[in-house]
Amino acid sequence: MGYKQARLRRLNDRPSRREGDYVLYWMQIFRRLERNHALDYALVCAEVLGKPLVVYEGLRLDYPWASRRLHRFILEGMEANAERAEKLGLNYWPFVETERGGGRGLLRRLSERACVVITDDYPCFIVPGQSAALAGKAEVPVMAVDSNSLVPVSLLGAPVSAAAHLRPRIHRAFAEAWPHRASKRPKIPDAARKRVRAPFDVWRAKDVAAFVDGLPLDASVPPVSGTPGGTPAARKRLRRFLKRRLDGYAEHRSPPRSLEEGHASGLSPYLHFGHISIEEVVEAVLATTGDWSPEELRIHNRGKREGFFCDDHDVNSFLDEALTWRDVGLNWHWSRREDAQRLETALPPWALETLGAHAGDERPWLYTPEELEAGATHDPLWNAAQRELVATGVIHNYLRMLWGKKVLEWSPSPAEAYRTLEHLNNKYALDGRDPNSYTGILWCFGLFDRPWAPERKVFGRIRYMSSENTARKFNLKPYYAYVEGLPAIEEIRSGAGA
Repeated sequence: MGYKQARLRRLNDRPSRREGDYVLYWMQIFRRLERNHALDYALVCAEVLGKPLVVYEGLRLDYPWASRRLHRFILEGMEANAERAEKLGLNYWPFVETERGGGRGLLRRLSERACVVITDDYPCFIVPGQSAALAGKAEVPVMAVDSNSLVPVSLLGAPVSAAAHLRPRIHRAFAEAWPHRASKRPKIPDAARKRVRAPFDVWRAKDVAAFVDGLPLDASVPPVSGTPGGTPAARKRLRRFLKRRLDGYAEHRSPPRSLEEGHASGLSPYLHFGHISIEEVVEAVLATTGDWSPEELRIHNRGKREGFFCDDHDVNSFLDEALTWRDVGLNWHWSRREDAQRLETALPPWALETLGAHAGDERPWLYTPEELEAGATHDPLWNAAQRELVATGVIHNYLRMLWGKKVLEWSPSPAEAYRTLEHLNNKYALDGRDPNSYTGILWCFGLFDRPWAPERKVFGRIRYMSSENTARKFNLKPYYAYVEGLPAIEEIRSGAGA
């Protein structure tokens, strides 16, 4: 199977309607107009059929954990897409609900005029269900296209139990996949540019912030200042990372710091909402080593954590996180999405056994979900991490692991801990509701890990982390100073800190 074909998945068996008015690309999660395999395929369909292309991007009010924070980020991306579509000469139809249910049935009506519908293949959140629902109703083919990573997820094989098992697969496929990246600038045939009038008033807002404030959304999760949505903002953050934070990434990414003082890329929200492609990120990072090509790969290091992509330690370290660990979550979700709903189906047997054996252990502290959400625990470091999440929509990568482990330790049961973590992460994190945020939380319970000694209360043989050990490992003064400069949780949730 070729690399382009490996990205395609047909969701129904309807015949194409050649007499339709257009090819419809329903943009759900790869919310960009460049370096997008789904867009590339839709343009090929438009050329073959000699039809205009319509790009439809919609935003409901009733998606799970809907808030002003998530809406603002998405709408800033839609605003950027509208500007880019105008320059490219594409029919771009953004639709945003202003009252609940206002868009019900709209997508089905758009599909009735289409020759074929192309959409994004993504294994998480509401996207699989939405795609299946349209495929069941549409009278034309609905094709899903995987633009998740550099190697098509369908070529990665069965889900793995550890990153070390997936790394060799990615390394083996990398050189062959490299030439099959999505178009840097979409190749738009003349037919695709033909203008089509939208059957509804396409969304436009002179002031996105004011527009969002006027919607019936959760105001206790306000937008994040300094993290605007959209492809231009994503590229700006990428450039800043390459210039200021890639150098030293391998050694210094773990110590807790603010985004500006630390070495994290800060790209996860943009990757989650598809405002930037992981292919573009990988290209840009490799380009820092010179005129890179697949001939530069160190084949003798294939399967190893270090030294495969080039001789630069920081580049290799970042790409192992951006490709291996990111693809672990995508690969697992591709066939086990439903399993992520419950620990009983998600975790390996050893983890379930050890957690079950210690289910009755006395917890050193017990907190309600409400107390945890308010950051009202005895632990200053945990409270600081929660405050960072509520205020900025992210938690420093290292502290995110500690944050999850402590909720397991302080909850009446592992199942309640998992529900609490899912809610807090998906409500506040800009990169929540993602395969990697789910598998990251599940890692705290033993997924993609191994049994550890000594056996402890509550954790059993699950890997243990503590704030005390973290304080011994890192100088936390800069992190505490950074968090103290953020609005307090109660101010944010009341709207005063927005």
